[in-house]
Amino acid sequence: MKNYWNIFRLKIHLRSLAGEKDQGFLSLGKKVFQLLHNKELEREDLKEDVQEILSIEDEIDQVREALYREMGQPPRKQCQSCGKYIDAQARYCPRCGNIQERSKSE
Repeated sequence: MKNYWNIFRLKIHLRSLAGEKDQGFLSLGKKVFQLLHNKELEREDLKEDVQEILSIEDEIDQVREALYREMGQPPRKQCQSCGKYIDAQARYCPRCGNIQERSKSE
C-alpha cells in the first residue's frame, strides 16, 4: 500500500534539494565567469562549491530512491565506481561513464 503522505513529503524534499543544487550552480557559475573574465582560474577556489553540489546530488539520489520505494517502483542499483543510483539494467553510469557489471540474470 502506497503511503501518499511519504510520497508527498519526499517530492517536496526533492524540490528543495534541487533548489539548493541550482543555487550551488549559480554560485559556481558566477565564480567561474569572474575567473575566466579576469583570465585567472584558481581551481582550489572552486573545490568547495563542487563538493557541495556533489553532496546535494548524492542526497537527491537517496531521497529519489526512497520516493521510488514508496511508489513501488522497480529497484535500482548503485554504480560500482561513483555510487550514483542508476537503472538496474544500465550498462554504463551516466555520471562517470563506468561500465557496469552485468548481473547473472542478464
